[in-house]
Amino acid sequence: TQSGLFRSLFRHLRMSIRAEQREELAADAGRLQALLDAAVDGIVIIDEHGRIENFNKTAEAMFGFLASDLIGQNVSRLMPEPYSSEHDGYIARYLRTGDARIIGIGREVTGRRNDGTVFPLELSVGESVRNGERCFVGFIRDVTERKAIEERLRQQEEELAHVTRLSILGEMAAGIAHEINQPLTAISTYAEACSRLLAAGNIEPDELRMTLERISQQALRAGEVIRRLRRLAQRGTSGRDVIDVGTTVEETLRLAEADARAFGMTIQLDCESDLPPVIADSVQIQQVVLNLLRNALESLEEANNRTQPIRIEVRGKAPDDIAVRVTDYGVGIRDEDRAHLFEPFHTTKDAGMGIGLAISRTIITAHGGELSFKPNPEGGAVFEFTLPTTIGVESNDQ
Repeated sequence: TQSGLFRSLFRHLRMSIRAEQREELAADAGRLQALLDAAVDGIVIIDEHGRIENFNKTAEAMFGFLASDLIGQNVSRLMPEPYSSEHDGYIARYLRTGDARIIGIGREVTGRRNDGTVFPLELSVGESVRNGERCFVGFIRDVTERKAIEERLRQQEEELAHVTRLSILGEMAAGIAHEINQPLTAISTYAEACSRLLAAGNIEPDELRMTLERISQQALRAGEVIRRLRRLAQRGTSGRDVIDVGTTVEETLRLAEADARAFGMTIQLDCESDLPPVIADSVQIQQVVLNLLRNALESLEEANNRTQPIRIEVRGKAPDDIAVRVTDYGVGIRDEDRAHLFEPFHTTKDAGMGIGLAISRTIITAHGGELSFKPNPEGGAVFEFTLPTTIGVESNDQ
């Protein structure tokens, strides 16, 4: 009948439209997959349960998995512990609270390859809603090579810092030798006194004990100087720790004052009490202080000014910094040198290497602080570096 013919035509038309829609959807999916596979970054798409929905070609090469091995699997397979076990909890917490720890924020994390090796990567995560359900798109970049380059540069900077420390100590040799010679001379004198008392045969035990205690004190004094020298001269550094800046500066002055006496000069320390601690490498901070004090001594000598002391101040500085300031009354810094003061191999000295201030700025910057210069209104120079008293540590989870 005519109505049956219309129904048949309608069904045929509907089936044709559906077939065309399926073909269009398949073509769209193919084009999308081609775009994903052409991306230089690894791309991983997961659902709100952490199951992998898409894994592009770059991600396959990066992790050593085929997409067919991972589709439908939990994305935690790509993570080392403890993140692998904790990842589902990260997603659940985000879905429950909306508190994003990594979504929309780039972060450096670690991944695990198919062979079990762990490697550093940069991860950015985006979010979208599809058919009422959320999915997450991760953009991944392997930074193994970049981290290796950074490590080589760090080692080279550490070696250069070591060479600079040795150079500073070499320049201070006369003062340091005098500092060690004093207790050694005292030890020799007390030992000779003991020998004479024993030879006389009428020595009192208390007198002998007091003389021996003085020998012990002087030996400890010489040993302490040598300990500080060895610590500064050793290759590598002590590593970062919680330190008291005032104590670190005061310990550095025990070496610097010997150098100052060789110049016929003095150093005054003004340290604010009850300063909060900082996280720093004490050897590197001592190196910066020694370099600034050594420069100040040479500036005073060039100005032939031995009456004005070098002042070093340690104070709190808003909002959460500690400032160490070294003030001298020497020749100062010429205007033409100020713009290049912290550049490597730029020096105002006849025999200088020009790396002391450059290394010092690198050290302070790496600690999250700043090293700066300004002229002393009374003549000379003022160098100041800051160190943060707190270093924020963000959570690395989702």
